[in-house]
Amino acid sequence: MAVAVPAYSAPPVRDDPFIGTVARYETAAATLQSGDGDLDPQQIGALASQAITAAYFSERYQAAADLFARYQGSALDPLATVTGLGAILQTSDDAAAKDKARQRLAAFVTQPTENAPLAPAVSQATLGADAMLRDDLPGAVAFFRKAMELAQRDLPADDPAQVMFANVYGRHLQYADRTAGRAAVERTERLALDILPEGHPLWIDVWYDMAARAQSAGRFGEAAAIYARITDLADREWGRDDRRLYPILQYRAIALSGLGERQAALDIARLAITVEGGRPAGDRAMHRELIGGLLLGEGQVAEAAASYREGLALLDGTDPGDLRWAFIQSRLARALSFLGQNAEARTMAKHAETGFAAKLPATHPARITAEVMIAKTFARTGDPARAFAMLQASVATNESKMLDAYARSQDVRSVAASNNTLFRDFAWVAMKTGRMEQAWRAAQLATLGELAISSARISYPGDAEGFRTALEGVQAARAAEADTRQQLADGKAGAAALSTAIAQREAVERQLDSDFPRHAEILRPTPLTLAETQAGLSKTEAVLIPLVVEDRNVTIVVTSDAVIWHETTSPYNSTTALIDRLRASLEESSMANGAATPFDSATAHEVYRRFFGPALAPALTGKSKLIFPAGGPLAQIPPSVLVSKAPVAGKTPRFLIRDFAIAVRPSLRPLAPSDKAPTHAFAGIGAPVLSAVNGGARSLRGVDIDLKALRALPSLPGSLAELTAMGNAFAHDDALLLTGADATEASVRAAPLGDYRVLAFSTHGLVGGQIRDLAEPALVLTPPDAPTSAEDGLLTASEIAAMDLAADWVILSACNTAAGNGRGGATYGGLARAFQVAGARSLLLSHWPVRDDAAAFLSVETLRRAETGADRAQALREAQLQMIADKAGMPGEANPGVWGPFVLIEG
Repeated sequence: MAVAVPAYSAPPVRDDPFIGTVARYETAAATLQSGDGDLDPQQIGALASQAITAAYFSERYQAAADLFARYQGSALDPLATVTGLGAILQTSDDAAAKDKARQRLAAFVTQPTENAPLAPAVSQATLGADAMLRDDLPGAVAFFRKAMELAQRDLPADDPAQVMFANVYGRHLQYADRTAGRAAVERTERLALDILPEGHPLWIDVWYDMAARAQSAGRFGEAAAIYARITDLADREWGRDDRRLYPILQYRAIALSGLGERQAALDIARLAITVEGGRPAGDRAMHRELIGGLLLGEGQVAEAAASYREGLALLDGTDPGDLRWAFIQSRLARALSFLGQNAEARTMAKHAETGFAAKLPATHPARITAEVMIAKTFARTGDPARAFAMLQASVATNESKMLDAYARSQDVRSVAASNNTLFRDFAWVAMKTGRMEQAWRAAQLATLGELAISSARISYPGDAEGFRTALEGVQAARAAEADTRQQLADGKAGAAALSTAIAQREAVERQLDSDFPRHAEILRPTPLTLAETQAGLSKTEAVLIPLVVEDRNVTIVVTSDAVIWHETTSPYNSTTALIDRLRASLEESSMANGAATPFDSATAHEVYRRFFGPALAPALTGKSKLIFPAGGPLAQIPPSVLVSKAPVAGKTPRFLIRDFAIAVRPSLRPLAPSDKAPTHAFAGIGAPVLSAVNGGARSLRGVDIDLKALRALPSLPGSLAELTAMGNAFAHDDALLLTGADATEASVRAAPLGDYRVLAFSTHGLVGGQIRDLAEPALVLTPPDAPTSAEDGLLTASEIAAMDLAADWVILSACNTAAGNGRGGATYGGLARAFQVAGARSLLLSHWPVRDDAAAFLSVETLRRAETGADRAQALREAQLQMIADKAGMPGEANPGVWGPFVLIEG
């Protein structure tokens, strides 16, 4: 992807001490070595000063320390003295020598700076680096802040060194105070854009932090592109064999892996090995673990196991209690279980389990992650009971956190994001031990976790501010109770104080429950028991939850009178790739209007085969409707396009929709619909004013953009035609159309949308994280000239939930409204849940942009059939079957890329 190139100032000045440090050191050191006897003291002092400073700034600390020890009696300049003392702090084991170095460095703060203005600031920065070596983070932050302040005092405002000191301060401040640190790093970025010359090596650190922020936010494309630029600049400045390239290449590989470009990631990770010389054995071992994970992702299981073994070999001779042993052993155990080497896999798993238990508390996220992996190894190698026992407590703890009705939304989101795989994997382990009630609950928790991620910011409809205030009161009371409990344990408070704190917390909870009686139902939907699920199903309905557990494809089926599960085995990670391929086939055929690009029916059948094994047939006999969750592996595609029989060339495939109507539910626990009666038929919103460049089917998918560029998004000329066609179907009623310049947030809020039975949105859809600072799904409207927090051109899920609707149908014909974001995030649950909270009874959501004629036909025909009394899912099925049979009168309509994008979302 493209990354915006900063507008640099003038080219760098060559006498800048941060430029060409490697060449400066090598040249000065070589001259000293070859001509020491022929040089006068002044020349020796100048060359030694240059060599020491350049060695320190190029992180050759031992070389700098050795040179300083040899030449400190010479006439070294103040900067060389400072960097030489800093090198001693980095390399020496002599405590007395280090104490003396610290004392000398401290004195530089008040020394004259006319001939060496950098020295005072560098002295404090070296002390900060020393504090980090001693695990003194507060001390390090204080030293780095002082260094930045001295640079501001002693150096010109446009000196590139200002960037270095600001950057190192901001980077370390983040460890102590994430919010303040991020603000400091962002100020450094702006400073660099203002004063740092093009090609200056200090861009490496600035870009590195930019890439790290992008990577932590899941913007892997942006991160990978920045790391590539860093690599090029570092190669030019340092040389391609410099060991400082190691972390850059390592994180670049991780970013590429996040993009799914595992082979490119492997190439970069292997390149990092060529510059790992001098790295500690533990670091090199963990790099083999990274390579092993990439190989495993490519399905090269034996090669991954070999890489893990290489990592363990590198740890030979190191502390056997080092957690890295257990970390790599857990990965090797998993790979061996895939290879069928069960005995060794179990042995490794036991070693890893012991190692993590010895080093980390049971609630530590890293231990939980590892124990899930270890437990699956036990389950795969014949000991599911041990696996169940390992995971049971962690699942219960994390379930209570995710379903906590009084928790902060960001905490729920964090727990859900961290534990979706825990719930999914526990469901599989529970099934292996015959515990179907626990398995069913965990499987729902996995999909509810995706819902929690995508709708965490939804508030109570009608009174979002009042609910927020009440919730903050509960949270404050909880914190006060926790504090009182701690004071009681410390002997600083009595039982009466704790009793009072508990009573106050209970009182504010009761008040919140009284004022907002549906808050738990709306914001924290809970799983259903098997009995509750079965009681809510008719004789013709079945609920299916598909799961992918590494090399296993699992489907749980619940009907009114049966519970059954089935698994198939496939190469590791291959099912996700298969679904991605099917998704790509559907998008390509939709862009070709169903004419030129054939649908990949073979892949559609293979996906079907993996999730619909023969063992499920008895439970599905006599059923006419299948209900799927809004999350999980099949959320990237409409299940209707799966092919149930091996395709035959020249014949229309037997799509799943031929045998079953299909519906999707964000939660199996329904929300009570609005009891209002709409008085008007249709309102259409969309076709916003954006870029003059027309958008294609891939206009947003997979692209990370800045919010400021919202207006530059490609226009969607088909949207106006689509909405007009839908509106024409309601000619008996005055249709409301908000399009173009009228499709704004202000217009949407002002419109009486609660009076309309059918609402249609045709625009771009964004998933959470797709643009900077967007934490939830959103629909794109016409951006204002001067964006504000209330009017920014994005109708977010939380803003939708606050609306007052009574629509029988909401139609979302928008790129990405149903599609996953490819980064493991939530799918359509967020937008669907938001409209349901607002009062909508059902939704039609598109997985990809829909042709305007197909959108009009499918939506109107589905609504028409539903109004005659047909079940809503059956109504959509009948409309789709009409297109499959080429009876709707549209070119290419039988291609699932044309008829298949819509899914029905039930409440």
